Amino acid sequence: MNLMKDILLSAVVLFTLVLVGCGTYRQTVQIDDHAYLLLIGNPENNVVVIDGGNPIDLAKDTTSFSLDGRQVTKIQISIGKHTVKVTMGGTLKIYRVFYVSTGTSFEVEL
Repeated sequence: MNLMKDILLSAVVLFTLVLVGCGTYRQTVQIDDHAYLLLIGNPENNVVVIDGGNPIDLAKDTTSFSLDGRQVTKIQISIGKHTVKVTMGGTLKIYRVFYVSTGTSFEVEL
């Protein structure tokens, strides 16, 4: 009789441990639906034109932040192919054609 109780108790304990050990794991990954142009460097006297649009004076029309000791200006852009022109004092300094996909960014050193 004691052997039967021990076996039954062991089975209940084992069943309980199996139930407690079972669970679910759910992971959610959130992807940004936008892409970004990151202009790295001092924005003073730099004007940016994206895809032939309106000129953006980086010092007046945007906000910069510090990242790893460097000044970064972040501009949200649509996904796809783009052209960017950066002029300083009226002189073309940078001309790039690039492609960005969902959640990515393209960096340009000023």
